[in-house]
Amino acid sequence: MKNIKISRVLVTGSSGVVGHGVSTDLIKNNYFVLGTSNKKTLFSSSSNFKNVTNINFSSKNFLKKIEKLIKDFKPQALINCAALLPYKASKNYKLRMNEVNNKSVINLINLSIKNNLLFFINIGGHSIQEKLKDRNLSKIQKFYFKSKNIVEKKILDKKNKINIISLNILAPYGYILEETSLIPKFINKIKKGQNIDIFSDGKRKQIFTFSEDVGAACRHIFKNNLKGAISFAGPAVITTKYLAKSIISIFAKKKIHISFKKNIKDKDGMAVKNYLKEKNKKKILSVKKHSLKKSLVKIFKYDSTIKIKNK
Repeated sequence: MKNIKISRVLVTGSSGVVGHGVSTDLIKNNYFVLGTSNKKTLFSSSSNFKNVTNINFSSKNFLKKIEKLIKDFKPQALINCAALLPYKASKNYKLRMNEVNNKSVINLINLSIKNNLLFFINIGGHSIQEKLKDRNLSKIQKFYFKSKNIVEKKILDKKNKINIISLNILAPYGYILEETSLIPKFINKIKKGQNIDIFSDGKRKQIFTFSEDVGAACRHIFKNNLKGAISFAGPAVITTKYLAKSIISIFAKKKIHISFKKNIKDKDGMAVKNYLKEKNKKKILSVKKHSLKKSLVKIFKYDSTIKIKNK
C-alpha cells in the first residue's frame, strides 16, 4: 500500500466507552470522523465530527445503512468499536451477542474490502485465550470471550490489500461512566459520596487503557501502515488500592473511606502477566499515553468535545 494520509474515518459504536474516546482523539488531531450509534445521540462543537444514530447491528438492514454511509462520507478507514458486553445470560442476548460481536464484524470487513477502504480496525480484547482458561468465568463471560476469539481468527485469515487489524486492549475506560467495570464503578460511588470496598488487601495489579489513547494507537497504525493482531494497553501496572486513592483525590467532595474485604482472595489477572511478558519482548504497540491521574482529570473536567445529548 502506498503511504496515503488518512483523514476521513468511520467509527462504529462511537457512543460507547472506546468509540467515544477514539472519536475524541481523532477529531482533536484534525481527522474527519463519522460516528455511528444506536440509541444515543452525540453532538460536538467541532465541525470534524458528525453522528448518525439508529445504526443497530442486530437489525437486518444495518449493512445497507453502513454501505450508504461509506458511499456518502467516503472514509479511508473503518474502526469498529461496537460490541455487546456480557451483561445478560438469556438465550436471546447470546444470539444478539453473536450477531454483533461476530457476524457483523465479518460483514463490515467484507464491506470495507468491497468499497476499497485502506484500513479496517476491530477493537478486541487482550489475552482472550488465557482468559478462557479461567475456571471462575460465568457461562455468559465464556460465551463473550469465545465470540471475540473466533472473530479475531477470522479477521487474521483474511488475505487482501486492505490492512486488517485486531487491536487488542486491556480494561478500557473513558468519559462514559455507565459501564460496570472498576474505574466507572469507583467514580460513580465517589460522586455519590459512598465509600469504596476493595477485595483482599488492594494489591492486585491491573492495567487500564484510557480510551483516547486507543485513538492514538489507531493513528499510529495508519501512519506506520500496520496490520494483523496488535496488543495495546495503558502506560503502567497499578494496584487497586492506588487506583481507588487516585480517583478519590480527584473526584471526592467529602471524606471517602476505603475498606478491604480480606476474606476474599484477589490475585493478579493472567492478562497482566501476559502483557508484561509481551512488553519485555517489545511486542506492545509503543505510543505516548496519558498517565492515570492525567486521564482522570480529563474525565473529571469532561475534556471532550463530543457530548451525549440527554433525552
